[in-house]
Amino acid sequence: MLHATHVSSPVRLTPHRAAVLDVLRSRRYHPTAAEVFRMVRRRRPGVSFATIYNALNWLTSKGLIAELQFGDEASRYDSVPELHEHLICTRCGALEDLDLGLPEDFWSRSRSIGRRRFGFQVQSYRLEFLGICPRCAGRNDSTAPR
Repeated sequence: MLHATHVSSPVRLTPHRAAVLDVLRSRRYHPTAAEVFRMVRRRRPGVSFATIYNALNWLTSKGLIAELQFGDEASRYDSVPELHEHLICTRCGALEDLDLGLPEDFWSRSRSIGRRRFGFQVQSYRLEFLGICPRCAGRNDSTAPR
């Protein structure tokens, strides 16, 4: 079994969990559980969807990956669990990481301001930029998915 040591305490990774983590870290995009299943299944043909789904939930609970939810669409998974920004295509749903270089104290200041000004307990944030990706922008508007 592999060990992940970049979290607060070492966790034991089963071969299936390690395969899921490897698939996520080797991709630039944010796949759904079904996409992760298809990619892992190429390496481990006998694996079930339930095993992959459980591995995704476990990796999320340990803070090794992040689950991203956008409206009613299927959850997507991100190999970068730290809070960060995204670009989202409103036509095809493409999702890209965006590093704005926000100040290191952005998160703590936001929580403090929310609490001080509004009595609000901020638990997380999402900064998303919606627009049209290059692939969709190059298509004729009448044929682009919506």
